[in-house]
This record gives sequence, structure tokens and C-alpha cells, in this order.
Amino acid sequence: MQTFSKTERLTLFLLVPFYLIGVVLHLVNATFPLMLVLTPFSILGTSILGFWFEAKAKNVPLLVWALGTFLVTLTLEIVGVATSLIFGAYTYGPTLGLSVLGVPLLIGINWTIIILGLVEIVGDHVQSKPLVALVTATLTVVFDYVMEPVAIAFDYWTWTGGDIPLQNYIAWFCIAFLFAYLYQHYRLKTTNRVPTLIVIVQFVFFLLLRLFAL
Repeated sequence: MQTFSKTERLTLFLLVPFYLIGVVLHLVNATFPLMLVLTPFSILGTSILGFWFEAKAKNVPLLVWALGTFLVTLTLEIVGVATSLIFGAYTYGPTLGLSVLGVPLLIGINWTIIILGLVEIVGDHVQSKPLVALVTATLTVVFDYVMEPVAIAFDYWTWTGGDIPLQNYIAWFCIAFLFAYLYQHYRLKTTNRVPTLIVIVQFVFFLLLRLFAL
């Protein structure tokens, strides 16, 4: 059984109480507005942490993959918002901060972290590249399914008509499958499990909010 490195233990020491406190403060009416204001900063800080060690280690192939994933997901989001053809009809609210053509920049960054963290989890236990991509894509959809009601309630984004379309989940499955497959194809690897820990903590964060805040 793998043990946590010093870096990974420090990451858990920082992220677990940070996100648990975030859950509590989201549940308190007096602090809820402040949590919405701080949301883009917490996502940005977590994303920087996720890629910091890869940049420090000059893990260029992985960083190139991450940049490509970010640019493609951001572009697809921009097209999706403008046309409703990819994910369905939706618009972003102000919660996620700075936007380009109606899409917060943090969206592409966070989806890149999510796919990266999940493909690392799956890749540690599965050998087949297509199967790794398949399981990663499935887990990405599960993550999105858990997060969606919370994101809507907190005005991250809003679906036209109120219902989350099946098209959204199909699109994210295909996107995650593609980039997970490319990750495996080029035999990429993170320097540590920080991105994986980030995804797990974020998933628990959204799950707790879905259970107790909605």
C-alpha cells in the first residue's frame, strides 16, 4: 500500500480543513455571500497548487498536455455557451470570476485538474489505455453529476429551462475520454499525487454541500 509523501501529507493538511471550513461557512447565512466572493480565489489557489510541482519539476510533456486540455475545454465551453450545441443551453453567473466570451477562465483550469487527478487514480489500477480513458470519463461524469446542483444553487451557471440535459454528461464523457486517452498514450505521469488529492477533496466538498446545503 502506498504511503503519502511529505508533500502529499502537507497538501492534505492544508486542503482538508480549508474545504471543510468552506462547507460549514457555506451553510451559515451570514458567511454565505463571502464564500461566493472567495470562490474564484479558492479554485485558483487550488489549481496553482495542483500544477506547481509539475512546473517546478519541469514536467514539460504533462504541462503541454494540461495547456492543450485547458485551451480545448475552454474553447468548447465558449462555443457551447454561444450555440448550445455541445453541452446544452446554459449561461455562467458571476460567481466564478473573470470570463472570456461568457466563460470563466477557471472552468478550463478546473476541468483540467479534475481529468488529471482522475486519470492518475485510474491509471494506478488499470493497465489498458482505452479502459483507463473509459473509467476516467465515467468518473468525470460522476463528479459533474454530484457538482451540478451545487453549482446551479450557487450561481456558477444556470441551465435554460432549469433541467440539466443528458447532452451535458455525454459531452463531458467524450471530452474526458479523449484527454485521458492522450494522457495514457503519451505515458504521462505527475511528480506526486497532489492533483489526485485535490480532486478527492473537491468531490467530498461538493458531495457534502449537496447533502446539507440543498
